[in-house]
Amino acid sequence: MPTATKTKKVECLNPDTGGRMNIDKDIYDLFSKAIYHTLKKEGAVTFTQLVEGVENCFKKQKTKFDGSIGWYAVTVKNDMQARGVLEAFTEKGKKLHRLKKQ
Repeated sequence: MPTATKTKKVECLNPDTGGRMNIDKDIYDLFSKAIYHTLKKEGAVTFTQLVEGVENCFKKQKTKFDGSIGWYAVTVKNDMQARGVLEAFTEKGKKLHRLKKQ
């Protein structure tokens, strides 16, 4: 009798609400790498530019993703912000995101 393999989950934190959400570790890793590479390459970006950067990373790597890229991008971005990997700030009336300086 075959047994179902249990996928590993990552608990994502929301820095604004304190809420927690679990997503598959593979999806988390995929999005966190794409977000990291986008911010490393582009510097400070708006959320829209961040999502476009993630989509471009997927296209370059020929990664097919059927879910909502925007939803997963905001979830992983919020978690990375809560864990101190990236920061959000306002400049000239725009909310921007960048990697946190170490």
